[in-house]
Amino acid sequence: MHTLWVVGDSTLSAFSDKYFYPRYGYGTMLDQYLDSEIHVENLALSGRSSKSYLEEPEYGKLLAGMGRGDFLLIGFGHNDEKTEAGRFTDAQGDYLSEGSFARSLYENYICPAVKAGCQPILATSIVRRSTSGNWKPQELHVTADAGDFKGGDYAQAVRRLSKDLVAKEQIMVPVVDMTAITKTFYEKLGPDKTIALHAWPSNNALSVDNTHTNIWGARVNAYMVLQTVKELKIAGLSEHVTGLEKDAPYPAKETYLVSNPDYKPTVFSAELPQSALWEDYVDRQGNHFKGTVLGDVMIRQEEIPERFVLETTESGGMHLAVKNNSGKISPVTEGIAMYYKAVSTQKNFKLSATLRIRDYFSNDQVSFGLMVRDDMYIDSVTSDILGDYVAAAPLLLTKKAEAVNCFARKNGVLIYGGTVTGEYRPGDVVKVRLESTDDGYMAQFGEEKEITGGFDFKLTAIDPEHVYVGMFVARNADVVFEDIRFEEL
Repeated sequence: MHTLWVVGDSTLSAFSDKYFYPRYGYGTMLDQYLDSEIHVENLALSGRSSKSYLEEPEYGKLLAGMGRGDFLLIGFGHNDEKTEAGRFTDAQGDYLSEGSFARSLYENYICPAVKAGCQPILATSIVRRSTSGNWKPQELHVTADAGDFKGGDYAQAVRRLSKDLVAKEQIMVPVVDMTAITKTFYEKLGPDKTIALHAWPSNNALSVDNTHTNIWGARVNAYMVLQTVKELKIAGLSEHVTGLEKDAPYPAKETYLVSNPDYKPTVFSAELPQSALWEDYVDRQGNHFKGTVLGDVMIRQEEIPERFVLETTESGGMHLAVKNNSGKISPVTEGIAMYYKAVSTQKNFKLSATLRIRDYFSNDQVSFGLMVRDDMYIDSVTSDILGDYVAAAPLLLTKKAEAVNCFARKNGVLIYGGTVTGEYRPGDVVKVRLESTDDGYMAQFGEEKEITGGFDFKLTAIDPEHVYVGMFVARNADVVFEDIRFEEL
């Protein structure tokens, strides 16, 4: 018996979700199409790039475990393109270029595998799902320059690496081009059907995660990977591929797509209890803001007090902080700490404050500022889809002077208001404003442009009687709000 080692990111890894359609990476399904002579050891980890994976114990396990006659499937790319120093690798350079994606794959994975007598196999990244059928470059892993981070074509970098190694090093490293394979497959099915390949945090299709696959999507991708492996005639592996159906181009949805039997949808009630964890914040005008932590904060309920700070400072300011990677603002879910005030939808409001950035970690899920929401939950940990909102806040802060200037969620989809004109750093003090009108909302962060375009909608889908407005932070942010001014009109 020989081992097929699998390394890569979340599109290959295992998960333990409470989603309606939980996430499954295709590494979890490869053994369904291999006979008993091949053992699959899936070491893929969510959120890792070919660079950041080196810090994980799984990398040491890989180096110690690979042996003669084994195989190594390498499936990085989704996170190598992230504009973060700890994960980014450059798609443009070749395998001899310092800091390049190709060099990271060659030096850290291919060379150790070859030395151990293990056959490396490269896999390009699966596409991100297109909601329209018209591909955006990033859905195909083609990125643009962002500050100090150079853009490039990550799938092409893998293809080029394979050719370079044959021509210059006489090393044969086959490529399973999952970018091209999944692009063709998604175009054949169309957006209305590919939605069923992906994870849904809730039973509402609007919650679909266009990056991560569900159990059916993982099975389809594993099928296509090993179908290609069989065609590549990789000695010692291809002959052990089994279960490919001659009359079916891919596994049937009706057979393999199942929802989570333990899924429990979030039920909303406007009768909100008082938080048992946080005291109210009272501003200088006597307005009470109530504290809460809600959403996909990625921890257990009992851990909330250890990870979040919601308090009044000695000088009368409002201090909000998140520790240890808890919470997020992502395309499909959010997990935040917030001081909020319920406001009748029959009235308009103005909220402003001065925000002092004490610290934040450079990550694309970090945010802080003002928010108005359609729904509210009290100290509730859930990965279920939450309501729509508008935020006077930056997002994608790793892009520095090209970060997002204010954003919103409408019908479950993130909307970006524009691009900031300068980088925000710890120590900066900025003024923030959020106002409602009869047509929608206006958001402004610092001296950036006021954003109204795209925010012209009402937040009444879940709670038609109230909106919930206040101050928030998400993921490794530490800020103080002062000079808070709230006015109902």
